[in-house]
Amino acid sequence: MIEPTKAVLPETEARTPDDPDAPMNPKQAVLLRDLCDKAGEEFDAALTERQADERISVLQKQIEAR
Repeated sequence: MIEPTKAVLPETEARTPDDPDAPMNPKQAVLLRDLCDKAGEEFDAALTERQADERISVLQKQIEAR
């Protein structure tokens, strides 16, 4: 048997970071839709991952402040 010459990374370390300019992922969409409903805000399905993260943070703070 030939030994591998490169170290094999665990799957979690081998992944490349997500592209923040990619469309929001399904998990973000579900959370954002729920927060928008609670805050009485309009849900925008066209946000990027980065924009969705920012919007989620703002809405969470807004809802907690009530």
